[in-house]
Amino acid sequence: MTKFRLCSFNIENLFTRFDFSAFSDPDAARYLSPIVQFYGDFGDDDLSKFEAFKRMVETAAISQDDDKRQQTALAIAEADAHFYCLQEVEGFDPLSRFLEAYVKKTMGESFHNRVLHEGNDVRGIDVAAISVRKFPFYSRSHAWLTGSVIDDTETGKALLDAYPLAKTRARSLRASRVFRRDCLELELAVGDATLSLFNCHFKSMGGRDAEKSLATRQTEAILVRELITRKFEEPATALWAICGDLNDALDYRFVSSVQQPDGSFNETQKDKPPSGEDSSGIAPLLEDGFGINLVAALPEADRWTHYYAGGRSKTQLDYIIASPALADRVRSTPEIIRAGMPHRVPNLATARYPRIGWDRPKASDHCPVVVEFDI
Repeated sequence: MTKFRLCSFNIENLFTRFDFSAFSDPDAARYLSPIVQFYGDFGDDDLSKFEAFKRMVETAAISQDDDKRQQTALAIAEADAHFYCLQEVEGFDPLSRFLEAYVKKTMGESFHNRVLHEGNDVRGIDVAAISVRKFPFYSRSHAWLTGSVIDDTETGKALLDAYPLAKTRARSLRASRVFRRDCLELELAVGDATLSLFNCHFKSMGGRDAEKSLATRQTEAILVRELITRKFEEPATALWAICGDLNDALDYRFVSSVQQPDGSFNETQKDKPPSGEDSSGIAPLLEDGFGINLVAALPEADRWTHYYAGGRSKTQLDYIIASPALADRVRSTPEIIRAGMPHRVPNLATARYPRIGWDRPKASDHCPVVVEFDI
């Protein structure tokens, strides 16, 4: 048996570019908003003040980003995994710079086994993977797959029939790409076995059309399941896992935190969303025991991986969903690392990394999920 630690982590906007939206839209400013409001509109005769403001915003951004990336590296180090599936990485160059400048200094390991394929996201955020030397891997992008792929088989057609929203969405995407980012397939040798991983970052829950958003995630999930079904004659007995930020909370976990007059927070279980075929965008991956949400081994109150301040809610958005055969090889209780969460997250007694702020800087807006296997 070989001990194998697997981590999935949305490291939140690992960019080398700078967002200059503050200079064209003061309401969109991410840094130094009081200064934006103070200067207001810049006239043509006041370019020096405008340029000075740009330098100030850039300086603040660089300072905050440096702290943030040190904290991201600390979270990666705490995970202490052999293999990491990462989300929200702009490109291979930013990933390499981050690993060399931050992770290597934190861990003494720069993860020379690394991969990123350019995906479909309009913001340029991709999924990536890094591994310690003893676990080299093969990778394959599925960013190019269209909706027509799903109904090429009886299994795909059956899944679409079971999920009407996805069926309609897949039809509209018949000639268009399904994955909003990518489904990065990874195959690696662990001991005498071969482990297949599918690193995904599904469509976000944001936007005005919640039903269309849900339908897109269901279509992505169905396509991932179809890829696995085609790859393995017996998916239940093969060793595979779906990792990533799937951007969908299962209906059994949605907790709201309400601030009390004394400043404390009271957490309550909100009413569960309606159950049924359209209750979750990732239901196709779990239906009929196809995949096992390994985080479900934790108590309900400990499953959350993301805190949404606007709704004061804690939800599980990040997953390692394993085949039944791989789930049987889990060595210990899954871990969710929260030391990089901002201090605004209520009722969290976890000690934070140095210089973690109320809202920022932070390691990420997501928590790393780690599972250890005997393979």
